[in-house]
Amino acid sequence: MKFNFHVSPNLKAKQTTQKIMRDLTIGLLVVFVASVVYYATSWSGRYAMQCVILLVSSLVTTLVCEAVFAKIMKQNILKSLKNSFGWITSLILVMMVPINTQVYAIIVSTAFAIIFGKLLFGGFGQNIFNPAAVGRATIFAAFSGATTNLFTGATPTATIASTYNWMPSTASALDAFLGQFGGFGGLAIGTYPGAIGETFTLLILVVGIVLCLRNVIDWRVPVMYLGTIFVMTAVIAVLSGFESYHGIPSFIWYPLLHLLTGGVAFGAVFMLTDPVTSPTSASGRTLFAMGAAILTVLIRVTANLPEGCLYSILLMNMFTPMIESALDGKQLEVKKKAIKGFICFAILGLAVSVFASASVKPVSVASNTTTIVEQEETI
Repeated sequence: MKFNFHVSPNLKAKQTTQKIMRDLTIGLLVVFVASVVYYATSWSGRYAMQCVILLVSSLVTTLVCEAVFAKIMKQNILKSLKNSFGWITSLILVMMVPINTQVYAIIVSTAFAIIFGKLLFGGFGQNIFNPAAVGRATIFAAFSGATTNLFTGATPTATIASTYNWMPSTASALDAFLGQFGGFGGLAIGTYPGAIGETFTLLILVVGIVLCLRNVIDWRVPVMYLGTIFVMTAVIAVLSGFESYHGIPSFIWYPLLHLLTGGVAFGAVFMLTDPVTSPTSASGRTLFAMGAAILTVLIRVTANLPEGCLYSILLMNMFTPMIESALDGKQLEVKKKAIKGFICFAILGLAVSVFASASVKPVSVASNTTTIVEQEETI
């Protein structure tokens, strides 16, 4: 990773907050519409309507909370709503939850995300934690049972975490897992129920590339996050002695399994890139993404949770001020600090991979491949 530093004078960018949020909204809506179309065509209109109802409920809750806050603070309500970009939080939150989430759960979690995740810190631009992640964590902690009867099948993350410990080590075990979700192609395209917007990995990555080209998000964040996960899981596969899969080496298929399963692509493109809760410098964002990737792999493989991206984002949000402070100072000194930080994080990532391969027992034969009750597909 090359770190570039520029001394003053600095050029003013053409991008504005309004343009960035406009493009981000369009990108999120593209993925959301794809989800609605999928559920309408593959299941029924009832499923598609559930997606819309959840989004409308979250949007209304957001507007009410922010309007009340603007009134209390004696601000212009319309101007405050326009500059607060609360709909971004609603879109991200709804796309992170399973389709069978109850409406009251999304309303309460949205209110919690907006009030406690953003407004109490002073509003947009001053919050410490990603508000949508706060809302998703609320559902995961308090409303895990608040589900409808729309869908009761196992999601990929629930299955691979509970049945395979995230470590299917043989071709037969991997076939047993992939057979339930349409193989690697099914995982990549998203042709299975789960979190509303997280399953369409390829589409999310395409949208992410467009956003990077338009300078809406920093390409370093998703590249470093997904790249670090790839390298760490490749090391785990080699150290744990995983078999090749139909001629594909384990250090290729096992990292791909991690990247295509769950919400890491969604988190990389739409959440870790949040300019408010991530470091402002390029080197800081690089270290931020590396730290989130290390935590994601650690939580996935060694913790009793189906996913790790959500909590890795919230944990790294807490470290953002420390990263900012550590990379503050003279340019040449900051460059040296950034390189040292990169090396330290790389060593830490390698240590986590070694620890995971030594402490978690790979699964060679699935002990239970039957359908289980839907578990949280939380990022």
